[in-house]
Amino acid sequence: MSEEIKIENIIRNTRKYWYVDGLSEIAVGLIIFFAGLTYWFVAQMENTAYKLVLLTLAQPVVMIVGSWLARKILPRIKDRVTYPRTGYLVFRKPVKKRRFHRILYVGLIAAVVGALVTIISSALSERFLPFLSSIFLAMVSIYIGYHTAVQRFYWIGLVMLGCGAFLSYLNFSGPLPYTLLFSGTGLIWIISGIITLILYLRKTQPLVEEL
Repeated sequence: MSEEIKIENIIRNTRKYWYVDGLSEIAVGLIIFFAGLTYWFVAQMENTAYKLVLLTLAQPVVMIVGSWLARKILPRIKDRVTYPRTGYLVFRKPVKKRRFHRILYVGLIAAVVGALVTIISSALSERFLPFLSSIFLAMVSIYIGYHTAVQRFYWIGLVMLGCGAFLSYLNFSGPLPYTLLFSGTGLIWIISGIITLILYLRKTQPLVEEL
């Protein structure tokens, strides 16, 4: 049992290296920020059939395209910034079967969470929905913190929870609270990533190969 715990800790500390420079947080923060803005832009449209379609598809499209761009661009930035300073670490790619199971598992969790949000939100006043959403966002951040052994994600989760509570207290109407919640969440991730990147650059120097 103790050996399994040690192996799990090693795996978590290995994942931690991907977040050592804050670049991943900046990328994720940008995706969440622009996904949050879709609430506002779509809400400004006239009530047509296109509005319902965009309301359903705009946010997933932003996240999918943003994730694809991040997977393409982020490794190149790390090649220039991170790996010359603290070394290159290769992560084993998951087997296709395991990858499919993981995607299915995440999809099921998302579906269950979505159903829970729908059930709970139907019994709550609209005022408390931003706080309810922030609870699930905070849970995701805390899970990432545990999964990667990066403690700042716990603090990010608490800040998001505070933002949701504050927005519920302000009791804005329309799409504004959701725009502020998700775009604000993106800004929190971006700020955390920038601070982490600045500290990382100050603490490290590019390695010089000895001839």
